[in-house]
This record gives sequence, C-alpha cells and structure tokens, in this order.
Amino acid sequence: MVVVVANRAVEMRDGAGLNLLGRISHMIGDVRMYMLRRRVQKRLEALDDRMLDDIGIHRADIEAYVWGR
Repeated sequence: MVVVVANRAVEMRDGAGLNLLGRISHMIGDVRMYMLRRRVQKRLEALDDRMLDDIGIHRADIEAYVWGR
C-alpha cells in the first residue's frame, strides 16, 4: 500500500506506519532545507547583476535555481 504523507509517497509494509520519531526527523530535515534555500535565495538576490553574471545566473532565474522550479 502507498500512502501520501506531506506530499511524499510512503510505502507501508505489512500495515506498519511511520514511527513518530521518523516523521519528526523528516519534518526537521524539511524545515532545515527550507531555511537553507531561503537564505541562499536572499543572498543571491542581494548580489548586483554583474556578480550574478559572473556566476552564470540571471536575476529572473534565481527562484528557479534555488527551488528547482
């Protein structure tokens, strides 16, 4: 059986659910990743266009670069 939890497909084996510690660990990891991406986005947005050009990123592409969209 496959169950979707927090936009993730999780395979349930023999009817066993995710344990609480595992779910909390995943949530903490997700929050850390969000905070890291947000920090990177703010730092890139603070650079001027010349500096962005030096590293090969256009201002309009920052969000897609950081968030993978």
